[in-house]
Amino acid sequence: MTENVGMSYEGCSVYVDAADSPTVVSWLRKHLGPGGGGQDLAVGPLRVSGVFHDCSTGRKAHPFEFLEWSTVLECEAAAGAEPGAVVAAVTAVLETLWRGGWKAVAACDFEDELPACGGRECYPLPPESTSPSPEGRGRWRHLPKPGWKGKRKSV
Repeated sequence: MTENVGMSYEGCSVYVDAADSPTVVSWLRKHLGPGGGGQDLAVGPLRVSGVFHDCSTGRKAHPFEFLEWSTVLECEAAAGAEPGAVVAAVTAVLETLWRGGWKAVAACDFEDELPACGGRECYPLPPESTSPSPEGRGRWRHLPKPGWKGKRKSV
């Protein structure tokens, strides 16, 4: 794996179709090991914390519209973490969630280095001609950057 020049490997947001983040983090802890303390989880060089995604409107235009999912896992890399280790850790989180039947999509600079492009290929939106609303299309590339704490609040 080659590090892409100019890309940030400092963190990643993983959107999960789940009602509450503590359930997701507890489930991951059970399947990935007890790393971390409190409400956070350590996966390789990442600190994973679950937050409620209150940017979600509750609109269900399409079941794969991950920006409407109410749980976000903020994955923050330790200072100086190797890009390959960060990608491997996010991959472990995604694949563990998928094996457990959770719908999850990663949004980060390096999502194309993750399996299924971070989940985008697993949960495609309908073609434009059948999309229920024009505002629901083409939003995946305009996501908040990792570490953005705007309207999200920890749970």
